[in-house]
Amino acid sequence: MVAAFAFTTPTNLQNGFGAERDQDGDIVAWHDVSQLSPSEYECNASEYDCIYAEDDESSTALEPGTFELTNP
Repeated sequence: MVAAFAFTTPTNLQNGFGAERDQDGDIVAWHDVSQLSPSEYECNASEYDCIYAEDDESSTALEPGTFELTNP
């Protein structure tokens, strides 16, 4: 009997960097979201940007919101 197994890993739909902010809105850490599954973070509604093309606030904003890890 021959059995075939497919091993898959969760894929992320987003490339870029999540901007973790403190209560004042200042960026305190960057997270490479291409290394996270979509269930590991959220972009909550806010006046800030959540995901950027690079780990630099002056780069292109890709998604609005406040970045939050859901499984830190």
